[in-house]
Amino acid sequence: MGRAALRLAMAQPPLSQSIGRLEKELGVKLFERANRRLTLTRAGAAFVEEARASVLHADAALHVARAAHDGEAGEIRIGFVSAALYEHLPHLLSRLRETYPDIHPKLIEVSTNEQIAALSRSEIDIGFVHPPLGTDERLDVHGYPAEDLIAVLPDDRHTHGVTLTDLARHGLIMFPAAQGPALHARIMDTFTKAGLEVRIVQEATRALTMLSLVAAGFGAALLPRSTQRLVFQGVRYAAIADVSLPAWPLAVIAKRRPRPAIVDSVWKLLEARSDVS
Repeated sequence: MGRAALRLAMAQPPLSQSIGRLEKELGVKLFERANRRLTLTRAGAAFVEEARASVLHADAALHVARAAHDGEAGEIRIGFVSAALYEHLPHLLSRLRETYPDIHPKLIEVSTNEQIAALSRSEIDIGFVHPPLGTDERLDVHGYPAEDLIAVLPDDRHTHGVTLTDLARHGLIMFPAAQGPALHARIMDTFTKAGLEVRIVQEATRALTMLSLVAAGFGAALLPRSTQRLVFQGVRYAAIADVSLPAWPLAVIAKRRPRPAIVDSVWKLLEARSDVS
């Protein structure tokens, strides 16, 4: 008992009294006391294993609480548009796993406008969006280099590029104008300036939906170049040969401070990317 008290940096009598109170509370003897020796009873041996586990759980709880306070643990809610899936979002998730293994991302695929509304309601913490944003919200914004658009057509076994005329002949599967008004207007204006009338045969808000419609022969789509990483049966990707279409912008946004420490931790990882401006 003296050695135990020494390890606990306390006097022996208070330790003996604490053990006595614990035995009284439990209603069982934890120690056999004989000849100035202490040995665990069967009840004591069973209790000590649970006591050790409780101490470990308490230490773990303390670690998690401190890590959460410091922004190194907890749940981070990340909104994203489809274009973030092919490079930037996976890179962030990989960095998170390496740097903050106790931060757990919750991913929510929603449009840019829906993300801005969700941020204002504190329903998400960070969002991957298509600028311009058209909002008065106080946001921190980091932009990625804009991606060239490529054509996605029903697979005709050809490998050559396509022209605007080819795309107009197929008709376009486009995202709704409300989802990205500026980019939508610039794309349509490119056809108008080329003297081409192009029909929007179907609207879709997700890249996978667009690819499915293209594969079914509904029309052609315009998507970021990184979409080529996705192998999708029934479609082919092609460069646009005769004109430069507007690039597809992508940015990451979060509310400005004050904000939870966990958001600042993730934001630092985003700022460390060399391709973020």
